[in-house]
Amino acid sequence: MFRGLRAQIVLWTVLPVTLVLIGVAFTGVYSHEQAMRELVEERDQALATVSSAQVRDLLQTRTAALEVLATEQAFHHQDHATQQTLLAEAGDMQGLFAGEVVLVDETGQPASEVAASPPWTQVAPLSDLAGTIMARQEPILTPPFDTAWGENVMLLGVPVHDETGMTYGVLAGPVVLQDLGLETLLSQVQVGEQGAVYLVDSSGRILARSPADQARSSFAGHTGLDVALQDDNAGATLCHAPDGERMTLAYAPVDYGDLGWRVLIEEPWQAVIGPVLRYSQFMPLVAVLAAIVSVLALYYGIRSIVRPLQALGQQAERVAWGDFEATDTSVGGVQEIEDLRRTLDQMAGRIQSYQRGMHDYIAAITKGQEEERKRLARELHDDTAQALIALNQQLEMAQKLLSKNPDSAAERLVQVRTMLGQALEGVRRFSRDLRPIYLEDLGFVPALEMLTREADQRVDLSVHLTVSGSARRLPPDLELAAYRIVQEALNNVVQHANAHEVQVQVRFEAEHLVLSVQDDGHGFEAPDLPDALARRGHFGLMGIQERALLYGGQLSIHSAPSEGTEVMVRLPYPIQQ
Repeated sequence: MFRGLRAQIVLWTVLPVTLVLIGVAFTGVYSHEQAMRELVEERDQALATVSSAQVRDLLQTRTAALEVLATEQAFHHQDHATQQTLLAEAGDMQGLFAGEVVLVDETGQPASEVAASPPWTQVAPLSDLAGTIMARQEPILTPPFDTAWGENVMLLGVPVHDETGMTYGVLAGPVVLQDLGLETLLSQVQVGEQGAVYLVDSSGRILARSPADQARSSFAGHTGLDVALQDDNAGATLCHAPDGERMTLAYAPVDYGDLGWRVLIEEPWQAVIGPVLRYSQFMPLVAVLAAIVSVLALYYGIRSIVRPLQALGQQAERVAWGDFEATDTSVGGVQEIEDLRRTLDQMAGRIQSYQRGMHDYIAAITKGQEEERKRLARELHDDTAQALIALNQQLEMAQKLLSKNPDSAAERLVQVRTMLGQALEGVRRFSRDLRPIYLEDLGFVPALEMLTREADQRVDLSVHLTVSGSARRLPPDLELAAYRIVQEALNNVVQHANAHEVQVQVRFEAEHLVLSVQDDGHGFEAPDLPDALARRGHFGLMGIQERALLYGGQLSIHSAPSEGTEVMVRLPYPIQQ
């Protein structure tokens, strides 16, 4: 049902329109999805930025409290008694710290002359904190660490300067992560029902999270974590969770030194987009299926229309070159193309029948021409040549009888004799051209050897003859036609090719005599069809084509500018009666 041209036209028109409509729908849905994604990412990024600023404020509140205490005159003048009083009054800075604030030296040891060491100093890494602050001269908050008296404890310290500006100590206090109220802060962020807010450190470990049921306990294997940790600015990305679910992840760094904390806001993508947009994930599948169907239809169309038409075109070209049996083979495809092939086959049969009649007519004309040439050659050889010989003898006798001015007369007679000899040789060569004597006496191959030898001697051209296969004698008319074909091809090379070397090949194959004349001349644009030879003025090649067709042969021409020319003729052997 699909072999008809109408069905093919429907397939080739409906399917592209369907694909265009699917593409337009997909583009609209995709554009809407992109706009929704940008809005959600922009909202979550703003929320993450605000939340990171609130976390920073919590840390800066404690840092500012220590910095205010460190600016007291007692610390500038190193008044130990007053320092002890101030530290005792400060205590845990009204609940900002998890223990009493302490003054330590550059080694991390509490100043014993100021106050007794609080219990927490025995398990805290004060030496690392003090060394870092003394080196960098700025407040430092250590990463969380676990102790026997508390989990996720951090140390916050600020440098203490004397009246000369030299740093001689560090005011430090412990901060418990849970005491910061981060979960309460994060739970106040207004995200979707399935969204969650996290605070992570520089390694991606979760420090705090909003108390949501869907909040994850680890970001291991999350594709968006590396993006969030490597970006120093706030941003958002579309990524995949460890279980493969598509997620939106907004992030913002906590601007507190080089702490490296990030606030992350995560929402499932399916919860963000609308119900209609959720089907957009199936659009690529629909597009792929439509593309597959279109490709199959296109393949079927190419196989049933384009390729059969190409094959039919090749058959038509072979018919144009004389292969009338080329259209016998079916090319397949739609019914209209097969009908066209049958019509072309019928036309080829009619042309072949017509050419048979023309062959007989041309053969009769050619035979008459050859008989006339043979008669002229015989007369020139038997009459004209003999007369010239007799004339030459008479001139010799006259030369001996001259008595007046014998020297001048003898010189003139010698010139006449020379001219008569040249004329005689020309008449003989003319006779050979009209009817090649070697062809009748010696055969086809020796005649070609003489022809190529004369061409090699007459012009500045190197001509080589190669004969392959089992040589055989052919009917005289076929040998003459083959001889004339090679002769005409050599004449074309001499007159037009401007070549230096010519290869003449004769192959006696099982069913054909193959003649090839190949030169290294400047070449030309070979015509696609034989009827173009006459239109372009290639009358010599046209004559070769006619001779080849006369005996059921085929002519092929291979040439291109600056690449030489090869003329090849395949002549079938006559059928033995």
